[in-house]
Amino acid sequence: MKKRFLILALTTLFALPSFAELTVKDTVDTNYMKNQGYSNALIQTTQKTIARNNGEPLTEPVEKEYYNQPVIKAVRKFFMYIDPAYDDHSFVNDHHIKTSPSYDDL
Repeated sequence: MKKRFLILALTTLFALPSFAELTVKDTVDTNYMKNQGYSNALIQTTQKTIARNNGEPLTEPVEKEYYNQPVIKAVRKFFMYIDPAYDDHSFVNDHHIKTSPSYDDL
């Protein structure tokens, strides 16, 4: 019985270093998240949230140059007016959230 406990103890002693420890910084890294199978939207949202919390400017442009053309911008605003669910690329994009009600809410 003592031999079995000794073998078990030695096995766990040698197996412990094989468990790699990951920090939070490692788990929110872009390459790590891509390798784990997370979607690009979640990766981008995570990077935006980290940059906003740290007070750093976001390095990637949110909208492509194609969307900044005047005709395309007008057509997109028209469709966004008709359909509020239309994607306006404003998800997690530095919005000023008002926490108290005002007359603008009416």
